Amino acid sequence: MTKKRNVTLGLATFAVTLALTTIIAALAISTISSSRKERALFIATSIANRLEAEITAREYITRIFEIIIMGNNGKMSEKEFNTISEALYDDYLDVAGIAFAPDGIVNFSYPEDALIGIDTNLFAKTDLGIYSDYSKMSRLPVIIVPTEIAEGKDGIVIRRPVFLDEDTFWGFVSISFDMSYFLAEVNISELANQGYEYKLISNNSILDEKTVILEYSEKELTSPASALISTVGGNFWTLSIEPIDGWIYLYEVIAVLFIAFIISALAASFMYAYMTMKANAKELEILSYRDALTNLNNPRSYQEHMEDLSKKKLPYGLIFMDLNDFKKVNDTYGHEAGDALLNIVAKRLQNSIREKDKAFRIGGDEFVVVIHGTHDKKFFEGVIARMRQNVAREVTIGEISLTVSISAGYARCPEDGTKYEDVVKKADDAMYYNKRLMKARREQK
Repeated sequence: MTKKRNVTLGLATFAVTLALTTIIAALAISTISSSRKERALFIATSIANRLEAEITAREYITRIFEIIIMGNNGKMSEKEFNTISEALYDDYLDVAGIAFAPDGIVNFSYPEDALIGIDTNLFAKTDLGIYSDYSKMSRLPVIIVPTEIAEGKDGIVIRRPVFLDEDTFWGFVSISFDMSYFLAEVNISELANQGYEYKLISNNSILDEKTVILEYSEKELTSPASALISTVGGNFWTLSIEPIDGWIYLYEVIAVLFIAFIISALAASFMYAYMTMKANAKELEILSYRDALTNLNNPRSYQEHMEDLSKKKLPYGLIFMDLNDFKKVNDTYGHEAGDALLNIVAKRLQNSIREKDKAFRIGGDEFVVVIHGTHDKKFFEGVIARMRQNVAREVTIGEISLTVSISAGYARCPEDGTKYEDVVKKADDAMYYNKRLMKARREQK
């Protein structure tokens, strides 16, 4: 009876142990898969960002010509066109040609034999004519991919409509670039060397279809890591990548299950719980000093940092700032837009200061920067000027475009006070003086 009971208890323990360790094994496999997907997403996003930057650079060539054409009231000689085109053409190895098309008919191109798509009347061809009509109607540039830019050679065309004023359509400026050279610029083929299959797909909103631009895959990607690439005129591409052998290897599954089979339930459960609690405790400790919205240092971190500086009697400076008319943003566009704006401003403020200085969000749209060391007034004025310039750059949130400014003031320790409270008061007073001054200037305009 005792022997039978022991056998029963042993079998029950084995069953429980196997069940628990199998769950742990499944979590381990899932973690491995998630880790690889995160790495793949990082790689895909990096390449997507490079693609987006390269497309933006080439689109800006058409913008340069648009500015010149508008400035010359629609007039430009072929000599001027060739001079400017040559300078821009030499900067990009993949650029195949640049062309002017007043009223949609190619007038001249650079090089002379580069006709942005085989013949001079290509703007009127059935498929590309749709793009031209859309571009003219929407007043937005378009990207055409893939398209034949020379016999047997695939490429990309960016076409920009040019209007001399609200009602006067001048024509189009186009740039074409060689697909293979362009993709070589972002080293997309390196994905294959790293063991990934990939597809680059154009999500064409004009033709309401998806087009494969490039692929290195013998099968459909079932669970890829994907990154979006904003291109031209609101269109976007999708780069999807997936390991050739899948996210999990068979030998890994076997190994993990084998380990789960031989590890005791108590040891595995204890270690897992201990490590999880330790990691969570460390993460919570870090998060307790970070602002959840902007990831800047929070008021608790600010208070402890200032207490440490005061205790050690180290010199420092405080820059107090907030956003002008931030309440209007929340009232007009909603708190989600306001939060997005604060997040962008926080990043710009962080990028405006040295690594050894610290930026804090102390509440709402209020920020503090602690400058370590002794510096003259010119240094602080320079930091504030840099912050103003960075923050003043246009902010795009969805379809909303905002331009914001800051009010700022500073004080130094020990020059403006040896006590923390005195320095804070002077910096705060300086900020509100700046705010009143800026408001008065706006009202005078």
